[in-house]
Amino acid sequence: MAIIILLLGAFPLLPSIQAQDRTKFLPTDNFDIPQLDGTINFAVNGSYRSAVFVNNTWIFRGLILNNSQTRGNLQISAQNSKVTIIDYYSNPAYGRSQFLRYTTEGKGIQTINFNINGTTKLDEWMMRFNGIDSMNEKDKWYLQPDDTIVIMGQTGNITAIHYRFNRPDESNLPFHMQHYVAITITAVLVATILVATIITIKTRRQNKCL
Repeated sequence: MAIIILLLGAFPLLPSIQAQDRTKFLPTDNFDIPQLDGTINFAVNGSYRSAVFVNNTWIFRGLILNNSQTRGNLQISAQNSKVTIIDYYSNPAYGRSQFLRYTTEGKGIQTINFNINGTTKLDEWMMRFNGIDSMNEKDKWYLQPDDTIVIMGQTGNITAIHYRFNRPDESNLPFHMQHYVAITITAVLVATILVATIITIKTRRQNKCL
């Protein structure tokens, strides 16, 4: 019973597993943006559900890096710069919802969009340039109305962080994550009734034998 309860309690923390075809990539794979003289690549192995190139932007769905097993969506573009993505993290159920760290060569422009469902506020975002935090510095970066971050003329190590301070919109979560409390309670009750029934049957059989 204790094992069942522990497993059910951990159930909402497990990622939703779906049978989907995935494409793997290596650090040697480049995602070029010819018209903007930009390139995107990754510092580690990973995979994605799909990657499409639209309006000089790479759109990754179901992106996973091997150094972080969280899955999410990412839209990214680079102009006059080469971007190497080091870390990517996405989990809307927790405070630091999205996290992207990359290095860039060339004082160009990068745009980042985490495909967040809803409009965010400026104070939910933080940029970090070579280890120094930057908030609302329009000469370095700014936030567009569609939640796209635009970074201008920065090189070296760059980090984009989105903090979600409010409770996430559970309507977009899988069914088992929306109703995990009710599912857990029901499962525990069913298990308890089942164990009690088995004990009752065994007791009756033993009494008949006596």
